[in-house]
Amino acid sequence: MGASRNNGDGSGKRLLVGLYTATTGSVAVLPIVADHANGPALWAVVSVTGLLGAASAFFTRHSLGRGAGSSAEEPGSTESPYVPPHNLPSLSRYFTGRDTELGRVREMLTDGDQQGAPRRIVVIHGMGGAGKTQLAVAHARTHAQADTTTLTWWLPATSTERLRDRLLELAAILGLPAHESEYVVLSRLWGWLRDNPGWLLVYDNVQPDGDGAGPPADGPHGLEQFLPSDQCRGTILITTRVRQGWAELTEHRLELLGLSPTRGRAFLRLRIDGAAEDTEDASLDALGRQLGWLPLDLETAGAYIEREGISVEDYLAQLPEHTSTNGFETFRLSVERISREAPEAENLLRLCSYLASEDVPHSALYEHRAVLPDGLRRAMESERVFHPMVRELVEHSLLTVSGDQRRGSVTFGVHPRVRQFIRSRMDQDDRVLWSQVAVRLVEAAFPAWPEQPEVRSACERLMPHADAVITEVSWASDDRVARGTARRALIELLHRVGVYQEQRCNWTRALTFFQWEAELRQGFGAPDGADALGRVTARLAVARQHYLLAHLDDAHDECLKALVQCRRHTGDGPAFVELEALCHRQYGGILREKILFDGALDAVREAVRIYEAQEDHEPGWESLEWAVAEQEIGMIHRNAGRLSLALESYARAEARIPQRASQVPAQHVLFQAMLRRDVGIVAQDRGDLGTAEAMLEDALAVFREHRGLEDFETSQVAKFLADVRRRQAEDLRERARATWHPLRRRELHRQGEEKLRSAAELLEPVLELHYNRSEAEPHKYAACLNKMGSLQAAQGLLVEALETFDRAHGIYTRKYGSDHHYRAKTLSRLGPVLLTAGDRAGAEVVLREAERIFRARLGDDHPSLVAVYERLAECTDDEREAADFLGRAERIATALWHGTPPPPDDTREDPALVETRPS
Repeated sequence: MGASRNNGDGSGKRLLVGLYTATTGSVAVLPIVADHANGPALWAVVSVTGLLGAASAFFTRHSLGRGAGSSAEEPGSTESPYVPPHNLPSLSRYFTGRDTELGRVREMLTDGDQQGAPRRIVVIHGMGGAGKTQLAVAHARTHAQADTTTLTWWLPATSTERLRDRLLELAAILGLPAHESEYVVLSRLWGWLRDNPGWLLVYDNVQPDGDGAGPPADGPHGLEQFLPSDQCRGTILITTRVRQGWAELTEHRLELLGLSPTRGRAFLRLRIDGAAEDTEDASLDALGRQLGWLPLDLETAGAYIEREGISVEDYLAQLPEHTSTNGFETFRLSVERISREAPEAENLLRLCSYLASEDVPHSALYEHRAVLPDGLRRAMESERVFHPMVRELVEHSLLTVSGDQRRGSVTFGVHPRVRQFIRSRMDQDDRVLWSQVAVRLVEAAFPAWPEQPEVRSACERLMPHADAVITEVSWASDDRVARGTARRALIELLHRVGVYQEQRCNWTRALTFFQWEAELRQGFGAPDGADALGRVTARLAVARQHYLLAHLDDAHDECLKALVQCRRHTGDGPAFVELEALCHRQYGGILREKILFDGALDAVREAVRIYEAQEDHEPGWESLEWAVAEQEIGMIHRNAGRLSLALESYARAEARIPQRASQVPAQHVLFQAMLRRDVGIVAQDRGDLGTAEAMLEDALAVFREHRGLEDFETSQVAKFLADVRRRQAEDLRERARATWHPLRRRELHRQGEEKLRSAAELLEPVLELHYNRSEAEPHKYAACLNKMGSLQAAQGLLVEALETFDRAHGIYTRKYGSDHHYRAKTLSRLGPVLLTAGDRAGAEVVLREAERIFRARLGDDHPSLVAVYERLAECTDDEREAADFLGRAERIATALWHGTPPPPDDTREDPALVETRPS
């Protein structure tokens, strides 16, 4: 419930002022989900029905209806949850001189102010090479050794994308139910952390600007959404170069500087095997001062001195007189020394410098070594060459190695400063070569069918590397590589990561990848060549992401481009025919959301004609896509208020579901549940609440079983069912007020309260789920707020209801303008609340505004007007005007049943309480 509250005062007053002063704004339309009462009810996430599932199936063999359990454990289980072993990096055997800083970290985490807070956070910040990561490793290892029953986990956080992927990977390791939506998975992860306190998470190297190559930005920027909620009891340790902007998150910050001269000398004596006590402090001090006493530089220098068997003085003589603070001179000496014995060592660093800084999988390098240049490929094929080369790089702190070779989990990492140094040594030709090698490597390793659940973890692990190579690939201006294998690999990689991001419901990122793919395909190969199918596919994928993000004008333009391109190849094979059907269906969905219902029907019917022709050409041909197209026609009719035609379409859709003699596929079961949901929504629009409840209950049970409690499709069904039960509760109260029988009145009140409790139990988790995504999808959140406002009013919480409607009204007005029918939905729900509060004048204002918008946008006979007219009749003292309003409402309501009155309410009662009036 807390997510629906507004802390400001005067919400109702602000809303009324907004109604009087609202001006006409640009009209945009929600493409996903809308408040269903008296209006469109659309998909919640990448729906397994309709065009979205069909397009994904066409592009990458989308498998509909991947199920997920509802929780990691059975309710009431007394078994301890699985806690995986920690994944902490190794602590350098030369780590020393940081006892004071370790003590400060422990003090901050046990500080009185922090101790009472469930979530305790400490930020360690400082310049690169100061040893922030090693300090965090030392603290985390102490924590892990002290308590093996709680989670200790390391999260590379050089970008929000990388951090997101690592959190999703952690959820999978914990055994939490998988789900297409990353937001659902993260919600489950926060729930696990809430239920299993005492954990420690380390967010290492938070760099909002990317991989740390540039200057650090101020503030954590977007990190908060990837932190457990403040209700989770545990510890978070953050390392970063970012100095400012942490005040809102925590006041506990530790700046890590270089070592003191005393500790620095001790470090060098430990690092340089053979640096006896007789080594002059003056020489060590001179080296420390020149390197800024930074542990990374000291360790690199110490490794070189030890390996070369030279003195500190000899090493100083090889450094420039004025060493810069970036430490590149120490790196240069070490790389040149190693390369003399292992020529491919620097090439390995060059390749890694174009991948993500951490977790470069050795298995990917080895399994796909065929794409590597010959020298590095041969080095990898020989353990006698490769292992000593890696060992030398590690000894000189130029490379890190993590994981277990026996399990095939070995990964390499490169410090951001080493990465920057390696890049600085490459000329333009080297940058082109190694950036393209990195692209080919990641494309070869990235799963070919990223929508399949079994490869999701592999995709999550490779996404940081995909992000890195996609954004940093270079093309020489005077070569023809653009038509070569590297360009083709980049195109294929863009498509796969786009599909993966769409499956995770991250449509903004998917849009970016598909746009790049479309641009590259447009300039790659002949316009009518073999890549024509890929060009149309990419263009339609761009349109689909725009549609999902409510960019309807952009979606319209992109979809038309795809359709025009597709029609040029109608005779080029069945693939183009199927793709053309998808284009028509996508176009129909866009037109439906633009409230162009006739055009939408024409578009989807064109897809049906394509399917009919396919059946004529191939007798016995059947496809779920045909059934989904019929469902989409029903949704158009329902949005337009033609409810009987909608039901006929849903019946045709059910008849078109392919018949299977054996076990019914999960996607068919889910589609049937979707049809029951749609029939239930139509029943609610007609006022047949008994049928609506039965249909939605059935659909909800299927969604819960196959997609889990926190799925967005499941949440939509729950939201509709909650609104039905709220309306049933109001009807029961009306009947209680109308009866003279006291026992019957009490029973009706009891039934009504039970309906309200059930509605609240269904709606509150849905509201919380959408609140967590309200920044990305405010329109969905507003639809939930509408239903919550009506529920609060039914519960007698009028002030809270006004605040809730104020928030919904503000979202719809800002996003769609003052003349959009979604705004009218909020007004039609607000009117009854104002009536209950005794503000008949205010109620009449908002209801007349709702009437104006509905009639202008949806027509004079739309079902949305029934409730508006019924309430307007209560706002006037003029009996003739009230009768006119009621007559309009009755005319529209009767038309919904084609002149047949709705069936009687079947609310179950105790027969002994049935009213019997005396004659």
